[in-house]
Amino acid sequence: MQSKQQKYQELKNICNYRSQAFLVLTALKATVEITGISTEEKRQRLKLIKQHMGTLLSEEVAYVLTKHEAHHDWENLENDLRLLTEGDYNATTHSLQMDEVKKQLQSLCHEKKQTYKQQSNENNTKEMIENGPFLDLLQRLGLDHYYPKRMSRADFHLIYKTAVYNSQPRSEKELPFYFLQKLLMLDYGLRHLVFKGDERIKKRISIGSSDDENEDFDPYEDVTKDNDSISYPSATESWPHIHPMDIQMAIFHCADDLTRQHILSRLSICQYALPLVVPNPNTSQKEFYLWSLRQIRKSWQDASQSPQDKSYSHKNQQMCRVSTPIVSFIRVGNGLSASKSQIMNSLLSKRKHDVFFHRHCKGSNKHCLLMEGVVEICWFCPAGQDDDIFDKCLAFTNLHGDAKKHSQQLSFLQGVSSLIVILMSISDKNKENQKLVRHLWQSSTPLICLIDDKEKVITNNSGKKMRIGIKNRNEAELTEELTNAIKHFLDLSNTALSLEYCSLRAREQGFLIDEDQRDCKEAKEKAQTIMALLEEYRLSQTKENLLPLQGQLWHLWCEKDKEFYHLREKGNRSIEQHKSEIERDKRIIRRQQLEKAFPLNDLMLSVLKLLQDYSETHNKLYFLEWLTLFFDNLTKEHLENLHEKQRSLWLKVQTEKQRAQKNNSLTLWQKQIEALSTEIHDCTLGTEHLLREVGQIYEALEETSSSRDSLFLSLPQIAADLMIAGVPIELMDGDASYVPLKWVAAIFDKISEKVGDKRLFVLSVLGLQSSGKSTLLNALFGLQFTVSAGRCTKGAYMQLLKVEETFTKELCFDYVLVVDTEGLRAPELNSKSQNWDHELATLVTGLGNLTLINIFGENPSEIQDILQIAVQAFLRMKQVKISPSCFFVHQNVGEVTAKDQTMEGRRQLEQKLDEMTALAAELEECSNITRFSDVIKFDANSHVYYFAHLWDGNPPMAPPNPRYSYNVQELRNAILLTAQRESRGRILKISDFKFRVQDLWKALLSENFIFSFRNTKEVIAMSKLETMYNHWTWELRSHMLDLQNQLNNQIQNGKILILTPNLLEEPLSKKYKTIKQEFDKYFEEDPDSEILIQWKANFEHKLLVLEDKLISDTKRKCNEHISLKKSQEILDNQKSQYENQLLEMSQKLALNLKGKELSDEELYEKFSQLWKNWIYNVSSNAPHVTEPNIDLDSENILLEHYKKDKNIVERLKIKSGETFKPKYDKHIQMKKGYFFGPKKRLERHHEQSIDKTTNNILYKFNETLENIWKQKRDYSQNYFHEILRIIENELKSEHCEGDYTFTRDYNIDLSLCLFQRASKHFKLIHEAFKSANDPVNYLERKKDDFFMSFKISCQGAISITSFVDFLWLKLTPSIFATIWKTMVHKVAGDMRATCPAFNGNRANLEKHILYSLAEEENFDNYWQYLHHPESFFRDYIRDHITRYCSEKENEKIKPILNLSLDDIKNTILSAIHMSTKLAKDKGSTASGWLDLFCDYLGSNLIFPRRDLVSIEHQEVTDTEFLKEAMSKALDSAMRKVEEDCSSKPMDEMIPDIEKILSEHLCGCWKQCPFCKAICTNTIPQHEGDHSVPFHRPQAVRGWHYHKTEYFVINFCTTSVASDRFFILRDVQEFPYKKYREAGGDYATWSITPDTSTQPYWKWFVCHFRSKLEEKYGKKFTMLGSIPDSWTKITKEEVLNDLKK
Repeated sequence: MQSKQQKYQELKNICNYRSQAFLVLTALKATVEITGISTEEKRQRLKLIKQHMGTLLSEEVAYVLTKHEAHHDWENLENDLRLLTEGDYNATTHSLQMDEVKKQLQSLCHEKKQTYKQQSNENNTKEMIENGPFLDLLQRLGLDHYYPKRMSRADFHLIYKTAVYNSQPRSEKELPFYFLQKLLMLDYGLRHLVFKGDERIKKRISIGSSDDENEDFDPYEDVTKDNDSISYPSATESWPHIHPMDIQMAIFHCADDLTRQHILSRLSICQYALPLVVPNPNTSQKEFYLWSLRQIRKSWQDASQSPQDKSYSHKNQQMCRVSTPIVSFIRVGNGLSASKSQIMNSLLSKRKHDVFFHRHCKGSNKHCLLMEGVVEICWFCPAGQDDDIFDKCLAFTNLHGDAKKHSQQLSFLQGVSSLIVILMSISDKNKENQKLVRHLWQSSTPLICLIDDKEKVITNNSGKKMRIGIKNRNEAELTEELTNAIKHFLDLSNTALSLEYCSLRAREQGFLIDEDQRDCKEAKEKAQTIMALLEEYRLSQTKENLLPLQGQLWHLWCEKDKEFYHLREKGNRSIEQHKSEIERDKRIIRRQQLEKAFPLNDLMLSVLKLLQDYSETHNKLYFLEWLTLFFDNLTKEHLENLHEKQRSLWLKVQTEKQRAQKNNSLTLWQKQIEALSTEIHDCTLGTEHLLREVGQIYEALEETSSSRDSLFLSLPQIAADLMIAGVPIELMDGDASYVPLKWVAAIFDKISEKVGDKRLFVLSVLGLQSSGKSTLLNALFGLQFTVSAGRCTKGAYMQLLKVEETFTKELCFDYVLVVDTEGLRAPELNSKSQNWDHELATLVTGLGNLTLINIFGENPSEIQDILQIAVQAFLRMKQVKISPSCFFVHQNVGEVTAKDQTMEGRRQLEQKLDEMTALAAELEECSNITRFSDVIKFDANSHVYYFAHLWDGNPPMAPPNPRYSYNVQELRNAILLTAQRESRGRILKISDFKFRVQDLWKALLSENFIFSFRNTKEVIAMSKLETMYNHWTWELRSHMLDLQNQLNNQIQNGKILILTPNLLEEPLSKKYKTIKQEFDKYFEEDPDSEILIQWKANFEHKLLVLEDKLISDTKRKCNEHISLKKSQEILDNQKSQYENQLLEMSQKLALNLKGKELSDEELYEKFSQLWKNWIYNVSSNAPHVTEPNIDLDSENILLEHYKKDKNIVERLKIKSGETFKPKYDKHIQMKKGYFFGPKKRLERHHEQSIDKTTNNILYKFNETLENIWKQKRDYSQNYFHEILRIIENELKSEHCEGDYTFTRDYNIDLSLCLFQRASKHFKLIHEAFKSANDPVNYLERKKDDFFMSFKISCQGAISITSFVDFLWLKLTPSIFATIWKTMVHKVAGDMRATCPAFNGNRANLEKHILYSLAEEENFDNYWQYLHHPESFFRDYIRDHITRYCSEKENEKIKPILNLSLDDIKNTILSAIHMSTKLAKDKGSTASGWLDLFCDYLGSNLIFPRRDLVSIEHQEVTDTEFLKEAMSKALDSAMRKVEEDCSSKPMDEMIPDIEKILSEHLCGCWKQCPFCKAICTNTIPQHEGDHSVPFHRPQAVRGWHYHKTEYFVINFCTTSVASDRFFILRDVQEFPYKKYREAGGDYATWSITPDTSTQPYWKWFVCHFRSKLEEKYGKKFTMLGSIPDSWTKITKEEVLNDLKK
């Protein structure tokens, strides 16, 4: 126990819970004897521990004890306590985490719907599969994990890399994949899929060769020893290849019910028999397929009964509901020579298409496992032709296997069949077989016995019974005889049953009905509930009453919205008034929609609740599928009658039009046709109309409701879930011909939320009405677009298709989005303009990465129609920089053979395209486009695909043409190859695609698409790029400022006499290269790199221009400093002479006094006695300086410059005032109007422009004076010339708006004023320079320095201390100046980083300015901003800096000051140490140490070596002591500098900071000629057009209607989209749409039509209405009336809008 106690104490010192765990573990295990402790005793001990230590137990120990309390798992408890003792707490928590996970999963399972429980119960049968042939088959096919019913469409309906048309399965596990992919593409070769492994082939070869080796082999020996019965190999034997029908049936057993339905509908298109009754291979339970066959639709035409009767057409019939006679084929017995399935095929298909798989089909063998007992069904559909085999629709069923083994199936067939055909043998001695046949013979059902072993017809046939011998019969003869027999018996029987009725019989037989599956049944019941709601209304009134939002109100809203984009003045209203009224009307319509929608009617309430209650997508799909079926049943017959009436009337109209004399009935018939069209529209009902209504509810709520119920916020989620599940969703409402943008955008937002912002490859298709577009897309990717012969897809639909994950990396996108469109030139749209076709084509072409142009047949006019539409769409895309690819698909062009044989067709197509392109280019005014290849990358050899006929024979019994399927797969491969080569930038993300839809549609609504298109993705990409560019330019500027300071320091220190490239260009070039690498990386790696590339050269050029400008500016400044330094050298040399003379004298005096112990006061008294004499002697030798006559210089320069002006001498005598104010009558000359018209009048905006020019000149003048003062240079005549140059340059850059010019008087008066002001300054400058450089003044300022030197000389040994004091006396002011200079740069940098107004580009700064202006509400500030933006921006920046540097804000300055002090302190300390070290090595004197010290400080601060001449002669030998003394004095010196900096007013650095930030944030200052919005380009003299994201009402600039006093309140962006004009110079009219023709500033601006405007300026106009009226002298009345909607905009809304 002692050792335990010791360990306990050790653990307690380390960790509390470890010691407690050890204590508890010891208590549980400790025993006196060796025997173990019972569990009961452990329980007692644990109870005792808890009683005594309960509250004291650590959290970790308490948790472990609680965890094991319920089960008392002592082993695990002790193990956990041991882990705690060892300090491994985490290991004990793992089991808790797992417990929590299990609980969470269990709760989630309980929350799922009951329907899902049932599905999992059904799926549990997987565990019950016995080891046997079925399981082996599933495992061979790789399907075992899908059984039962676990395969959904999502598992195989993907874009795969493997092209199944030109490759073979590499293993048995690939067979299902190949089957399903071929099925999706309607390739009926899917039933010929066989995989034969190498081992099996070798085995067969070896068997064959062993037979050859047997020399006694008898060719007549009986070779039929093989047992014909089905047997399966043992485990040691090799399996035969998998039977093709086993592949199909295995997939059926694994597919869920929705997937089965999809598979069967495609098998039906391939004209294959479909499973009707299927035994479960695992349980032998029979399942009747009703739900799975619900999507089977057929069309046929019954033959007429007499010449007078017309044939009756059945279109798109739902076969489950169609009652037809059922002819059932069965086989009794085995070993028959004839094939029942083959006989049936000869009956059904003239072309011997294998509707039923039989023994002679490719891939067949005796080892078929899953077809035993299967009943298959197919329908014969007549074409209404004389050679039809049967004249009405019949159903044929085929029971596979020996009928006696499948009594349930046989009993069912007896109950439903109109006729049974038995294949049998007359010589069959099997009693059971004979009993079965006799039983059937005696039944009332008509019966045909096909006798396998008799050669001719057997007589004695009874009335409803017949025997036919088939042995050795001619196939055609037998087929004809059998056909006639079937016809005969069917004429006697009136039995016709539907599959729905058959399902009742199947249920009686104990079959499972797939529709009885709970999810399906529940969905059916709910769909029936919905249908019951529709029965209250007439069919034609259903939409109006139950789907009210998508009717007249929605169509009216669409008209209003289109009108909003067309922008025409109406009556005495302006465009903005009209826009405001339209917006109000649209809001009213939306409110009316909501009034109609709410409270929700029973239909929409039920539909929405059902769609939202279903958590699983498959439940929604069941429900929608049932609704689709019920809607079809409800509307089909009525619609057919309406179409028939319409066709009849149309034929009458056509006949009447051909007559010479027109009948009065013609107009009546045409009206009736239109009325029928309306009724057809009203009676057409589908699930797409329900979703359209949901979309309208969402849009109405989104636009009108501020608080939204979560029920409605989830509305787009419904559509998003369905779209992800592969359901087509409406993109464009075909009835309204409109895109509901908010609804579509919300759907894509929800998709993005659910699957991520994935990349989409968009495939769109264009084609004329009924040209096979939807069929083509369905075959290409197995999609679900509606296909009908009469009316194609109405509007535009989109469907998502996922790319298989391994293929995603190669393709660089995750989904294919397919867009199918309403047929162009559709008869339904004959009353609309052809513009609709072009709109639709432009929309889908702009959306698609690849557009398929579908051409059907060889009708020249139809081909021309589609080509014309397509070419114009592509031309528009080229003009807005969207570059889709294009494939032409020419369908139904006869026999498609080798490519070289279609060469002529390709050549003609290209010729046609070129002709259409020339026409379209002329329409779109594109002179540089002459052929199609100018518009789009096109190769007639590789971009044109010829397709065979869809059907292999004549419908309705013809299967798909294998060649068509091959063509489809070839095209699919080409599409994926094109997609793979598509540049990454053109593959849009879901979010980008949403913007693309919005951009295209808004541009399409405008009358000029090209002019109106605005690429949102480009705008976002450009905004990001400008932010980055701003960052790069600041880095470059910041680096240059540092470099400039270093160079200036070295120049002032005399280290640089000539500026060489290695001093300036090389350091900046290195920085530029670093930035350029960042620049290139951004353009290469940014997700929008493909978009950015178009601007790369421009921004690269901008960076180069900035680099050149920075180099030239810095070079100029440095050269000025060098020049100034050189010009002062003479003066400095003179000063050095004076200093040397004084130094000599002071040294002589020091020698005389050396050794005498004198105090500082006595030394100073001795020094001062001689100082005055020395100064007199030195100054008497100074050269005489001639004083400049500045006033005379001023007059002479003006006289010379204006010598051509007569009165210049007299005018010079007149004294100007301090300020210059333009006199418009004297200083401005107005230009004449066009055609020698009267002179223009001076307008208010002219005066503003003149004042702006004058202010710019005055600003540059003041800036020049400030620079001269800063440089501390003497007066020069060049300064006057510089003033003249400023005036000249500013007047040259002034555009003058083309209406006026500045007179010569303006130049002279302004020059006189500025020269007089400058003269005063230049006199002061000269006096200051003279004072600073006069020998006496200079030497007087140096008196203390000389005394210090004198004192050091006298003091001798203690001179190091004085030496250091002198050095710091000189160094401190220099440090202060350097700190102050670096502070300017650092404060500017900090402000840029921390102030939101400065951390972006100029547009960002302007946003903050507008915000502050709105907060202040000061009109005078607004006026300054509008008319003098450049100076206002500078003032705004200066105010910000002032606030930043104010006393309250000093906490921001202090850290920057401390940082700067630390930097310079470290620099000086380093210089002291390094100088001392080198001086020691060299044995240098004081002069040498000073040289080294100044060199080290050279680029960091201005500290000229020549200022230390007075102490360089001192004898300083102890450099180590000097280092210590200098280091010791450093802290006190830095404190002094800090005090000086803190006490100096911060205001003094504001101008320098303002200059840095202004230069960085400056840009182009050109203002829009219409509204004065400022160009946002970041380069002052940029190339290309000026532009701005948001314009303003033109009233802001003072625009008014011609010859009225009414303001123009329209925005430029709306005006340029309108049909209005503007008038210049009172005479010339220009259409706003062609505003550039006005020339001047108008020609340099890019103003794009845009209905999106900021509320800011609307609020401004309302808020400052009276001020604007007062300033401009115009009124906001009549045409200039402010719309009511503007007055409702609040300041809060405006500020919030700016924050976005």
